[in-house]
Amino acid sequence: MGQTTWGAWWVWDARLTSELILFFLYLGFMALQAAIDDPRRADRAGALIALVGVVNVPIIYFSVRWWNTLHQGASVSMTKAPSMAAIMLVGMLVMALAAWMYAIAQRCRGRAASSSNARKIASGWRKWWRLRYDWDCRALEQLV
Repeated sequence: MGQTTWGAWWVWDARLTSELILFFLYLGFMALQAAIDDPRRADRAGALIALVGVVNVPIIYFSVRWWNTLHQGASVSMTKAPSMAAIMLVGMLVMALAAWMYAIAQRCRGRAASSSNARKIASGWRKWWRLRYDWDCRALEQLV
């Protein structure tokens, strides 16, 4: 897609470069977690890399405003009228609402962990999660 749009496979654009840095941080996080045998030490080292990645996220978001880049600005804003076609805006909002409704339905049906290994690992926290968030599903059932 970059080749057809920009005439090159890679452009040193601010957003693309900061995304690449975040991708390398993600790869480093996974490699570091796998390389350290002690879980406590691995978690501490991974947390440090995750903090650097979190700092990079606002840079990625605001890179379009801060630097002259190839990417367009936001098409939908809270302060001004949307710059996209009305039919596309309606479709985007309908799909966002459908995604939220699907996520709520899945959570209420209890399909957080689908495989047996994940269920074995997650059995401890799921008990706490269900106690804490059961009221959510009950409230939704009363509304429907």
